[in-house]
Amino acid sequence: MKLFGTSGIRMKDLDPKIAYKVGLAISQKVKDVVVARDNRTTGEMIKSALISGLLSGGSTVTDIGIAPTPTLGFSTRNHDVGIMITASHNPPEYNGIKLFKRDGTSYSPEEEKEIEEIIFKNNFKRADWKSVGEVLRDENALRKYREHILKHLSISREFHVVVDCANAASSVVSPYLFTDVGSHVISLNAHIDGRFIGRMPEPNGANLQNTMRVVKGLNEGGGDYIGIAHDGDGDRMVAIDERGRMADFDKLLAVFSKYIVEKTGCNVVITTVDASMSLDEYLGDKVKVVRTKVGDVAVSQALSKYNALFGGEPSGTWIHGDVHLTPDGILSGLRVLEMMEYFDNKLCNLLDDVPSYVNLREKIPCEESKKSSVMKYVIEYGEKVFQKTPETVDGARFNLEDGWVLIRPSGTEPCIRIRVEGKSSTIAKDLLERGIKLVREALRNCSY
Repeated sequence: MKLFGTSGIRMKDLDPKIAYKVGLAISQKVKDVVVARDNRTTGEMIKSALISGLLSGGSTVTDIGIAPTPTLGFSTRNHDVGIMITASHNPPEYNGIKLFKRDGTSYSPEEEKEIEEIIFKNNFKRADWKSVGEVLRDENALRKYREHILKHLSISREFHVVVDCANAASSVVSPYLFTDVGSHVISLNAHIDGRFIGRMPEPNGANLQNTMRVVKGLNEGGGDYIGIAHDGDGDRMVAIDERGRMADFDKLLAVFSKYIVEKTGCNVVITTVDASMSLDEYLGDKVKVVRTKVGDVAVSQALSKYNALFGGEPSGTWIHGDVHLTPDGILSGLRVLEMMEYFDNKLCNLLDDVPSYVNLREKIPCEESKKSSVMKYVIEYGEKVFQKTPETVDGARFNLEDGWVLIRPSGTEPCIRIRVEGKSSTIAKDLLERGIKLVREALRNCSY
């Protein structure tokens, strides 16, 4: 059994017994822990169980209450470990646990495995009654986070922004920070409700239809609004331009990367293997684009390795290395305003300047136990199918002249994901068909 996936532990109807064991396991390694949670209805229950485990192992716990993941990550710099109780963009019946180190980065898979081993081997030592830990409360965590973010922003224009918080954790800080920088803010779904009654916490096109209509309607009346929408724990950001369009993830990543390169002179940008080829073309040959595994852990590690300032995933998970190393959707939204001021242009115009290619996705069911064998087959026989040697940073990416194919096992679902990009719909459809055929052949022919 494996508890940790791509982004910590995340389960439907998470059992508080698991949270207790995670807390007890962590207390075997460190004694100073900071804890926060998002606003899911099961959050207080999971937090109580987690803290009970930590205390019984002798750890001191600082509880900062309901807060976004970036606030927890920032607060961890004063502690040994930070623990965020959240299921991020998943529906309300899910909950999860994500671990952060003192530098604000997530636990690596190797570090998570150490915690799993303590749990599965039942290798616990409980504190006696004299050594049980205590709970402290930090009522100023949100204020300290806001002050830190404001020190790293340079915004002088008054922007008009619709901030959609999904009734989630970002509600307690995001609208206020946008107001702090002088923006005229209209808040949507900004009251805390663990049922996510305004919209589901995944900030995708289906869930943001009303937000897009609001932005478009405001601008039809002569306004100049953009929208910033968050997920359940505030580590991601989706932008909506002045025309009411949800910004294409890859295009927004490309424009913002160009802003960072031009403003700072840093010629290295970090992204993941699923990012568009438009990023490389838009930035040009003088900028090095480094692609890592999917996930903020790999991005943050590459930021340090290449001494880069910015790393972002096409999902809207961005890390600003000059501020802190935790993915921060609130800071990302604010820096979109900085970018617009720097280029002195509307968001819609900036996005339209990036090349558009055809992206298609598919996922094929695959049991966890079969993923490794399927990927071995894909790597071995995919070279014949696509006439290219794959990059195997994360799964198998085949780079062709007019497009690319990425085949990789999902870290959160029992499936193999296929993503293709082509310079025309014909190319993209052909690549997707070949990718699907290859994976299905792998499922039929592999011995497990």
